[in-house]
Parts: sequence; C-alpha cells; structure tokens
Amino acid sequence: MNNNDIVVIYQEVGKEPKIQKIKNDICEFENILGGKVDVIPYEDISVICKADRKNLKPNIYINSKFLSIGESIRGNIIISCQSNNAFKSLTKKQAIKCLEFLKRSSFNYDNFDAIKRYKTNKVKKQFIAEKTIGDDDATSTTNNLSQNNAETLQMILAIQNAILQFIKNSEN
Repeated sequence: MNNNDIVVIYQEVGKEPKIQKIKNDICEFENILGGKVDVIPYEDISVICKADRKNLKPNIYINSKFLSIGESIRGNIIISCQSNNAFKSLTKKQAIKCLEFLKRSSFNYDNFDAIKRYKTNKVKKQFIAEKTIGDDDATSTTNNLSQNNAETLQMILAIQNAILQFIKNSEN
C-alpha cells in the first residue's frame, strides 16, 4: 500500500458497502463523491459525503446522541477515521463494526421497489376490475396513487428536516 493510501469503506446509494484503498487526498474524495465534501463525525469514525446532497437519494441513517434523533445522509459516502484533522485508515475492528453499522443503517431500496411493485400490481388489478365494471376514472386513480406516494415521502422528509432544524436552533 502506498504511504499516501488509506483503507476506507465506500458505499453507493442502495448498494453493498465495499472496503477500498484510496489516495488520502481531499481532491480524491471530491472526485469520488462528485463535488465538494462534508465531513460528519460519528462515534470513532467520520462519514464523508457530498456537501450539496439535498436532492440526492438517502443512503444511511445515523442516530445522533441528542434525544436519539438522527438524520439521513444522502448520496454516496466514504467512511474513514479522522484524527487531528487528518484522515486515517480504518482498523480491522472499525471496518467490521462499520460494515455491521451500514447493514443496519442503510436504506434498502430493494424492499422499497418490491413494495412499489406490489402496490402497482394491486392498482393494475383494481384498474382491470374497474374497467370491466365500466369505470373510466381508473387511470386517474393509478396516477393519483403514484403522486400520493411521492408526496407522502416528501412530507416525511420535510418533517424530519423541520425537526432537525428545530433541534439545531434550540442548541444555539
């Protein structure tokens, strides 16, 4: 391993985490994550993510110690150690702990897609049943259901964001 390389865990949204060796350079982190980075200290590790991640898909959920309220980290992430403002390799113990943590904390889009397929099939069956009865509004029912799911997800994320902002403001 090059003296300038460190061992980290890299996780793309919706995929399994991977242990990788990368160059220990902020420009390398920015290149991997696709823009300026933000470092979020968490226990004995640092979660490195894209600074502008507002419109990215959620990747992991971390639970802060204050009131046991956490936050979702959006976009791809890199996990490493950080000591004295310098990134360092994860130890074997930390890597194992982080892999277990990521299994518990990651958003599982496979299950989300399976639920979505189930609901879509259910709507299709309802649509066919309504068509046989003669209901011409079945198409709008399908479109409204998809829109409602998206609106519900947006509402949940907005509530979570509002709670986090309230906590942040009350700390100051």
